Amino acid sequence: MNILVRLASPGGRLSRSFQWVLNAAIESAADELRRRPLPNLYSGECDHIRYQPEPWAGEGVEEFADPYTVFERGWGDCDDLVILRGAQIRSVGYPCHARILHDPTTNKYHTQLTRDFDRTVEDPALQRLYLHNPSYRQRMRTPWHFPLR
Repeated sequence: MNILVRLASPGGRLSRSFQWVLNAAIESAADELRRRPLPNLYSGECDHIRYQPEPWAGEGVEEFADPYTVFERGWGDCDDLVILRGAQIRSVGYPCHARILHDPTTNKYHTQLTRDFDRTVEDPALQRLYLHNPSYRQRMRTPWHFPLR
């Protein structure tokens, strides 16, 4: 099930309710993955999945795609990849939650995943960029998962 959310205004500040919807989407997807598992996002079976912004990015609409849609179409933006990875983690019984970051200088948002059980932050979108873009690998200085301080 994909969820479409219309933001109050394009580029407007995201509210706590937006983060709540994202975490609810993770939990819903985790329930489904318990019944119909997908390969681990970081396994070779998912190498076809790439990070790609939604075609309507910046128009005030946000889609939360379910893991099966991401797997079948072969791409997702940062929140779609967080839903997929977060659902995989929760489906095997480990707690995690989405975190939304805001850059006030550009008014852009980014979503990452915090694994509550080991206080590690994962960035599935960054991992996909690293996997699919050799020039990005050469420039990248930060890992796609790191301890939460």
